[in-house]
Amino acid sequence: MARTRLIIALMLTSLTSAGGQVQILRAPAGFLGQDASVEQLTASARGSLERGDLEHARSILERVLSREERNKQARLALTDVLRRMKRWQDASDQAQILVQQYPSDTEPVYLLALIAMQRGDPHTAQELARDCVARGDKRSEVYKVLALSDYLLHDKTNFESKIESILRKNPRDAEAQYLLARYLFEEKRYGEALKRFHTVVTIQPDHYKAYYYSGLIYNANGDRENAQTAWMTSIGIVERKQAVYGWPFADLGRALSDAGETDKAIEWTSRGVRNDPACPKTYYEHARAIFQRSPEPEVKRALLEAIRLDPGYADAYYMLGRYYKKVGEDQAGDQILDRFRDVKAHPVPSPYGLPRQ
Repeated sequence: MARTRLIIALMLTSLTSAGGQVQILRAPAGFLGQDASVEQLTASARGSLERGDLEHARSILERVLSREERNKQARLALTDVLRRMKRWQDASDQAQILVQQYPSDTEPVYLLALIAMQRGDPHTAQELARDCVARGDKRSEVYKVLALSDYLLHDKTNFESKIESILRKNPRDAEAQYLLARYLFEEKRYGEALKRFHTVVTIQPDHYKAYYYSGLIYNANGDRENAQTAWMTSIGIVERKQAVYGWPFADLGRALSDAGETDKAIEWTSRGVRNDPACPKTYYEHARAIFQRSPEPEVKRALLEAIRLDPGYADAYYMLGRYYKKVGEDQAGDQILDRFRDVKAHPVPSPYGLPRQ
């Protein structure tokens, strides 16, 4: 189950309610009283979604549905919002209501497949996506779920063939290109993966994850300049879009730290921690950069947070043990290093999917 979830975290990036079926009106955000119209409420929900304020969008959409129980677009949007909030059961409940209200519509079935995939249940996702296809739903998003379920069920041949089939129909499907690139990356076919990531950003220039992974490949090939350029580009997009994605900050910080540019490394890892406070690697790389300068208290705080977020982070235990030894807390250091050896001997996958270093 852990492996299934981490692969999904790696690969399933932006499959959403497909085909433009969820239509929420656009309007400026603002306080809406109890007498606000349904049109005003849906417009406010759209504004909240554009700002990434999922909680406010959820609240507004629930108000809409309290007035219009059969408002299909509002319930589809609410289902997708709950899915994005990782409130899996609530999202499933809303989708099931849609299935009952609109039994001939495959969109809620697709959403149930997507929820099942993200919950780490590729068998159910596959069955639901196949049901969509059997009922005539041939959208590429449905086939992407089918392809991912094939991959997670160890049918790599079918995964690659399905994605290639999608791309033959629409070579400019950026998300299908990205899924294939991520698959090639996982298969260590780095040259092919890099070409696909380049294709992704040609089609969708603000695809910050494609830039990030391109940077990883450049860095692994010893091309420090292009790696840093790719990560800086990724960060620029992340900050402009106000996205939450700490990985490029962490890897850029590590590269700068390894090059002896400690102050710059600390600056970037600090920004990464602020951007994505749930990413353990940003804390680890932040601590690592500071520790190169001196064993400051911030090293301990950052490492403890990295371990809290990822209890299997062996390198964080090792550095924390070294920190304690460096500041003269030998007993604490010995205890942490014992924990490091135990974690190293019994490794567990990172819950965040990406390599810890």
